Amino acid sequence: MLTGKRFHIFTLLGFRVNLDLSWFLIAILISWSLATGYFPAVIEGLAPGMAWTLGIAGALGLFASIILHEFSHAMVARQFGMPISDITLFIFGGVAELKDEPTNARAEFLVAVAGPLASYVLAGAFYLAALALSGAAEPSPLVVLLSYLALLNLVLATFNLLPAFPLDGGRMLRAAVWGWTGNLMRATRTAATMGRLLGGLLLALGLVSVIGGNFVGGMWQALIGFFIISAARASESQMAARIGFEGLTAGQLMARPAISVPAEISLAELVDDYFYRHFHKAYPVLRAGKVIGCVHVRDASAYPRADWAGRTVADILPEAGRAAVIASDTPVWEALKTMNALQVSRLAVADDGVLAGILTMRDLMTYLSLRETFGPGHSAGPGHGRAPAPTSA
Repeated sequence: MLTGKRFHIFTLLGFRVNLDLSWFLIAILISWSLATGYFPAVIEGLAPGMAWTLGIAGALGLFASIILHEFSHAMVARQFGMPISDITLFIFGGVAELKDEPTNARAEFLVAVAGPLASYVLAGAFYLAALALSGAAEPSPLVVLLSYLALLNLVLATFNLLPAFPLDGGRMLRAAVWGWTGNLMRATRTAATMGRLLGGLLLALGLVSVIGGNFVGGMWQALIGFFIISAARASESQMAARIGFEGLTAGQLMARPAISVPAEISLAELVDDYFYRHFHKAYPVLRAGKVIGCVHVRDASAYPRADWAGRTVADILPEAGRAAVIASDTPVWEALKTMNALQVSRLAVADDGVLAGILTMRDLMTYLSLRETFGPGHSAGPGHGRAPAPTSA
């Protein structure tokens, strides 16, 4: 089943395994490079058909190895009560999608180290299998394939142990600094800095390789470096946001009063009297004084103008819009995760169905900026949501 850019392939032990569409590109490139370069160079006189068979088998072996690597992370995380629902393979490898940060340094370390350990075990298993099947003077294609998979897992494990975020070694470094200092933000900054340094080094080496004539290898190395830099920065920003919102609830940072939309008005009235009049991208929807969701500009744009007069706001309200409602005592960090999951920038805040205010992504980012400038605020408290500016989006 295709969801967004991800293709769900199977579910095992409660974990959904997905392929990002970008992974197909790397699978094709790996199969091609193995079939036209590596295996013909190792096995003299290899027929083209067998070379492509080995190339595809090598790519599938990489696929299986990465899944087992990520499954190891997921299984250990489950033991510590850290929810992981999806494992996704993409162009730069795989990721077990943690829904929350580890609760302590020990959990962080054990979850991180599980992946490389699994890869080392796989490397040993493939090596022993190749050793058991070898015997002739010339290695068979199967032995060469198993030897390649042993080397592949050895490299995968060793590279992941580099102490740079977001690699497993970077998470282990973060766990060590966290356990030593007791400061998760400091630990994250240390590991993210190492990630940026490693990414910068790979980026520079890749560009040198491109200049030296190795265009494909150099570009690939540079792309990995760029990915590591981006992921390290994103992880540091995410942790800063998590700490910045610690202890705050939606009711403390919401804007109020919030402009609401009656569920019974037509789509034409919604566009003319709300989107064009107040210039917000989303509005809470009320029916009989109770919030039933949030309507977004993309919900309205999905219908042709000819249908606007005959449809009400309630008619076009999608499931995601009905879920875009939170209570005022919801922690801001949980609200932010809800925004990301629903891909919205606004959430209605309601208690017992009664609209209390609106929580917007722009306001949350503004709060973080102010906090960085002035330090934590002291005026916000339960029920102290601010009144919005007339043109806030």
